[in-house]
Amino acid sequence: MEPRLDRLIAELRRRFGREDHVSEVEAWLSSQGYDGGQIGTIVSAWLTDIRLKEGGRPPEESWPVRVQGPHERGRFAADAWGYLLGLRATGVLAAMELEHVIDRLLMQVDGRISLEDARAVVDTGFGDGGGSPGEPLIVH
Repeated sequence: MEPRLDRLIAELRRRFGREDHVSEVEAWLSSQGYDGGQIGTIVSAWLTDIRLKEGGRPPEESWPVRVQGPHERGRFAADAWGYLLGLRATGVLAAMELEHVIDRLLMQVDGRISLEDARAVVDTGFGDGGGSPGEPLIVH
């Protein structure tokens, strides 16, 4: 990690705990002047840091990379796709949960899928009222 990101993650550790919702961290980062792409990178690093402190393995050792299929190319904005992969890489979403979110987004959103669309589906427990914000989503 680069030194600036290390300092920022240390600041997030002081300000926020695991029980804090990602949207609170994103709001604080936005108030500090970071853009959507930077926020996605920072939040992903923060969640990875939390997971590693809880005894988890680094994400690159845990899961293969998810590549867009032909029907997904062009539908997802880069920051929306990165946000979803970040949630998967940090363990917030399991593999099947990620696929469920992707399928839900493809069905519910006409045209390009934005970062806000992706956050809305994840934050509302796939839009069906299940799950609460900040908790891992469970597919039955």
